[in-house]
Order: sequence, then C-alpha cells, then structure tokens
Amino acid sequence: MILKSFIVEKNITLIEKYFISLIYGENIGMKDDIKNEIKKRFKEYEQINFDQNEIIKNDKLLEEQINNTSLFSKKKIIFVNEISDKIKDKITKILETPNPDIKIFLFAQNLEKKSSVRQIFEKEKKIAIIACYQDNERTLAEYLRKKLPDYSGLSQQTINFLISNSGLDRKTLSYEIDKIKALFLDKKIKFEKLLEVLNNVNNLDFDNVRDACFGAEKENLNKNLGNVILQNEDAYFYLNALSHRIEKLCDLNNQYQKDKNIEKAINSLRPPIFWKDKPTFYKQIKNWNLKKLEEAKKMLFDTEILIKTRMNSNNNTLIKNLIVDLCNKAASTS
Repeated sequence: MILKSFIVEKNITLIEKYFISLIYGENIGMKDDIKNEIKKRFKEYEQINFDQNEIIKNDKLLEEQINNTSLFSKKKIIFVNEISDKIKDKITKILETPNPDIKIFLFAQNLEKKSSVRQIFEKEKKIAIIACYQDNERTLAEYLRKKLPDYSGLSQQTINFLISNSGLDRKTLSYEIDKIKALFLDKKIKFEKLLEVLNNVNNLDFDNVRDACFGAEKENLNKNLGNVILQNEDAYFYLNALSHRIEKLCDLNNQYQKDKNIEKAINSLRPPIFWKDKPTFYKQIKNWNLKKLEEAKKMLFDTEILIKTRMNSNNNTLIKNLIVDLCNKAASTS
C-alpha cells in the first residue's frame, strides 16, 4: 500500500495497522523525522535496531527477534536500516506469519521502480511503503514554520536565507533549527545575529571550493582546497552543497533549452539566482550539459554510500576526492 509521505508526517498513526512498513528515498532528513515520530508513537514498545548486513550474516537473527518475546515487553518495533533487494526472500517469508505484537520498519536509500522489494510493497495492501523525495522551497518553508511555530522574526527573508543556507536539505536545516532554538531562548529571531551564527567562514570557504570545482578552475580549486579545513562531521553539508549546485545547473540547462539564450535563462530561473552569483553560473553552465550532470549525481551518490559504510573515518578525504573528480568532469569534453 502506497502512503504519501506528507500525509504520514501529519498523521503518523496511519502506519499502525501495517505489520511491515518500508520507508525509502534520498531525503535523509525526512526519513529521520519519520523514524523519530515512530519511536515516539511506539515508546512503550521494546525498540531494536539492525542493519541489513547483520541480518545477512546471521540468517536467523530477524526471525528470532520476531518469535521470541522479551521478559520486559511483549511488544516490539524493529528497525532495519540500509535494506536492498538482498533481503527480499526474508521479507517474503516474514509476511507469511505476521505477528500483531511486532512492527517492522525498513529503511532504504532510493529504490528504482524495478526493485523487487519496492514492487512487493507497492502491490501488497497489507504492508506500507512511503517514498521520501527531496524537499523544495515550499515544503521546507512549511517545515520551518512547523518547527518554529511560536518564534517572532521568522520573516520571509529569514525563511529564504535558512533554506538557501541549508542547500535545500532538510537534515542540514534541522541542525540550523536546533541552533536557532539554542540561540534565541526568548523565541525572538534577530536576522543579523542569525547571519553571524549560520553563515560562518567555513561555509563561505566551501562556497569558493564548490564554485572553482564546477567552473573547472583547477588552479583556483587547489588553492581553495588548501585554505579550507573539511570536517568529517560536516560531510553531509558538503554533499548537500554540491548536490544543490548540480540541481540548479540542471534547472538552468532545462531553462536554456526553452529560451535558447543563457543570459535570459539565468534571469528566468525560479527561484531567482542572486545577482552576484550570475557570473558564476554563466561560466559554469558552459561546462555542464545534462548528461554530465547525471554522471555527477551518480558520483555524489557513490560517495554518500562510501561515507555511510566507512563510519566517518575518512570523510574529508572522500569529499576532497569527489570535488577533484567533479572538477575533472567539468573540464572534460564528454
């Protein structure tokens, strides 16, 4: 049974009647929000976490957790992270004997339409599937208002700045919301103070790295990479900044195909490009066509997977390698 993510976010109780639910997609922040709401809703249940590799290594692990009741709690919720088609057979087997005291929540990256696991959940009405697609400016604006309902100073200017500063990523935006709550204890947001806290020097330095990367400016990139310190814990911020630029260049390419004029396409793009950034986009669009941008998306996805599987030990190196590879792709003719 297909459930719309925005409806589930408004009413998490919709998933209560399903034995197993699959939550998938590229929107990490949305998946985290749904998981947190599930934990709150089932707070009296025993909560167990696995990832797919643990289940594959121990063939009976999942079945044992479903069949064995705890001394402390008869009811359980089981989270299985980073799942793929590799555990399709296990899911099929579990569906044969649903347990009313157990709720299973599977989390996955983006699953293609041909994914066998996705097809099972979309066709079977007794189980739920929720796609978490990337947010846009409108949904993130609604998200901000929902998370900061009693805050004064949440003007359209502030909302636009926060969304732009997050790279259109909900997870990054949630970190910024936490900073706002810690900074403005009186619930009165002051825009000038917000600029000081959120638009820090490291972010500005990385903007220079990003612009040199997509502009195929190899010498400038080497110089900027030497000036910026990439932090392991900020890996997703860097990925989101790069991803946001790729999406913007995709939009610009599509607009250019309509207008047949780069300058007109830049001026027509919505949301609009800031005037000071227009020369940068004018230069970058010459290096990137839609084919190369799709290849760049694949490079980002592969790096994200590596970051998740290597436990943050060398995120800064992975990000640097990605940036250099993207710069080489920008400079290439194919």
